[in-house]
Amino acid sequence: MSDTTLKAKWGQISLLFSANFLSLLGNGLSAIAIPWFVYDLTGNAVITATIAIAGQLPNIVVGLFSGPLIDRFSARTTSIFCDAVNAFAVLLIPLLYSVNLLDLALLGFLVFLSQVIDVPGQTAKSVMIPALIDQEGLPRERVNGMNSLLETVADLLTPSMAGILIAAFGATTVLILDSLSFLMALMIVSIGIKATRQQHAANTNKQPTKEVWKWMLSTPGILKLGLYDLIINTVAVSLLSLTLPVLANSNDKQAVWLGIWLTCFACGTTLTTLAYTFLGHRVSSLRLLQLTPIGQALGLALLLWMISTDWTSANVETAAIVISLGMFVYGVNLGVGSVVDATVLQKLVPEDKRGTVFSAFSSLRYTGVPLGLFLTGILLEQNNPTLLFTTFIALLTLNSLLWVKGTLEI
Repeated sequence: MSDTTLKAKWGQISLLFSANFLSLLGNGLSAIAIPWFVYDLTGNAVITATIAIAGQLPNIVVGLFSGPLIDRFSARTTSIFCDAVNAFAVLLIPLLYSVNLLDLALLGFLVFLSQVIDVPGQTAKSVMIPALIDQEGLPRERVNGMNSLLETVADLLTPSMAGILIAAFGATTVLILDSLSFLMALMIVSIGIKATRQQHAANTNKQPTKEVWKWMLSTPGILKLGLYDLIINTVAVSLLSLTLPVLANSNDKQAVWLGIWLTCFACGTTLTTLAYTFLGHRVSSLRLLQLTPIGQALGLALLLWMISTDWTSANVETAAIVISLGMFVYGVNLGVGSVVDATVLQKLVPEDKRGTVFSAFSSLRYTGVPLGLFLTGILLEQNNPTLLFTTFIALLTLNSLLWVKGTLEI
């Protein structure tokens, strides 16, 4: 294949990657800059938490309703519109603050609006990826691996970027940069990415939302994949955002080790995402769905071993190193698992159903997170991390058993 032909085949997907990466950077910077700005403004942790919750609720609710919009107006149009509104909502925060017109109610509304509109925007970009894969005949596993790698890089970059930028220029300047990132993503999609032939065909043959839901609920593979994603996120969010910080803080405030544990986790996810990008087409998706939850459980078993042996009275450094190894093993298996389920979902869902189904999955992935965080908080408060990690391992083992029988029809 000539260089010109190769460039043409990968041109639009590369632009879409760029737009998606910019949106992810904007989201990551906002996630840090907005709480910082609110606390700096109010000095009240409860108010800051309330604003943060306002930004998280749409992850569960909005996805259920955004799919029909994507199917009706096309993924490309939805992405452009959502990035425009998101840029405007974020930009209004520093602008209104600069003229003393920003109160807490309006701030909460703008944060809520930004997240509400971001959910269909990100889902629309997810819908465009398989459409371009199908049109250009691109290797699905490689494309999904590259997209997941960009997400991982964004997750790694945004905390340090936000910290440096806030320290140097202030949170309001960072919010302006957030807005610019969404505007740049909008321009890339509107100018550089054309509607695919499949999108044109699908727009003339849309199925009613009720029929799409009926198809989704009657497809065993889709339901299994939904439950699979729910369990993955319930364990992962509870572990990373609550369990590890509490454990590190309660054991001589080992903030340095918390950073090392999370870095080991990120190294694991990055490593397997890279491997899947180039070798994923050689491995059975079904086999990976069966095995990666077991790998995640094995990683957490190392943490359970250390915790159950009362690692606070043992050699803390040795225990922390074992936990680092466990987080690396957990990350290795979580990284590849999340890419595999995206690939499988793309293969299972027809073009004319992707907007509704992908949006439903965007919501379903987060439905178990509030309950998981609540139960995690109770068990940690009761000083019972052993039962907590045993529960995590049991859930992940159940995830593997979902795929023991039957095959994936892809």
